[in-house]
Amino acid sequence: MAVSLKPKYLIFRLKKGIFKKTKNYFSKNLFSLDFLAKRIHNVYMKVLGKPRLQSFWEDYPRAKKPLQNWIKIVEEANWKNWAQLKTTFNKADFVPEEEKFVVFDIGGNKYRLITIVNFAEQIVIVKEVLTHREYDKGKWKR
Repeated sequence: MAVSLKPKYLIFRLKKGIFKKTKNYFSKNLFSLDFLAKRIHNVYMKVLGKPRLQSFWEDYPRAKKPLQNWIKIVEEANWKNWAQLKTTFNKADFVPEEEKFVVFDIGGNKYRLITIVNFAEQIVIVKEVLTHREYDKGKWKR
């Protein structure tokens, strides 16, 4: 059974809330509205932990511009895997600890940004921002 429905009409019905999970052909066979909402919502990476970055650049003003540039680049990215992240940030390191951290070199290797990247949900969680000297001490791994 072929069903044709103009995309504009389908979007109109979705926006109005009329198109709900009912016993019609679309809700059962073509797609799930939950899946559609997730795909529309998570198009670009989201950075969680911006206040942590802001407090760091208040203590280290020279880090402000590089961190803001990093935020801008990440929020415009749409990484699906580690290889795509590596093409954007070729000096990023993968640390296979318990939580699988990604460490970014910021500001010409003066600062280290420790994150957890969830490619499936398109989220980057800022765990810690350190100077290179603090990073070398290794206390962040605990």
